[in-house]
Amino acid sequence: MQYELRLHRLLLAILATVITGIVLLFFYLSSHPADVWLEASISLIVVIAVATALVYMGVAEGIVALQFGLRHKRELLGYVLLSLLSATTGLYLAMSESESLKTVALVASPHAFLFGIAELRISQHLQHHPRQRRALLLFGTCEIMLAIALVIGNRMSTYHVATLLGYGATITSLQLLAFLFYKYQRVERGISGRMFQRV
Repeated sequence: MQYELRLHRLLLAILATVITGIVLLFFYLSSHPADVWLEASISLIVVIAVATALVYMGVAEGIVALQFGLRHKRELLGYVLLSLLSATTGLYLAMSESESLKTVALVASPHAFLFGIAELRISQHLQHHPRQRRALLLFGTCEIMLAIALVIGNRMSTYHVATLLGYGATITSLQLLAFLFYKYQRVERGISGRMFQRV
């Protein structure tokens, strides 16, 4: 059980790092482009970064899926499907002739939707933790709404799509970091409690 929890936490840590990197990139490129050439260059940089991140996550999810093995068929199947989705969308972005942020928004929408569904699903198992349950319900709903907004992003201007992607990545990154911190806190409490019992 501890091994499986460590695998989940490792993948969440990798995901948090990747998304945080994308957030920092968006903040770095948040200046308003003055001309069409600069706007196209910024779009190309973002597309390359997101495509690389998705392929990297696909590989990581595939490795984690193999670590679970056939004993945990649900986790194995879930991570294999996530791996295929991440790698496929990343390769699609990499090979796409369009370097539009609208394409990035369209590709990112299924990931936001799945993350929202996962949060809603986790909240169902936290009846004894009402504060965490409410937070997961709220953020899960926000992620699903974000996914819908990313799909509708084709009708927005490039600047508004970039802003939406930046805010979405920031919200997701903060949630992942908070979730990881909460798990580390629980582990530390468990270790200190066992040490106190031995003394």
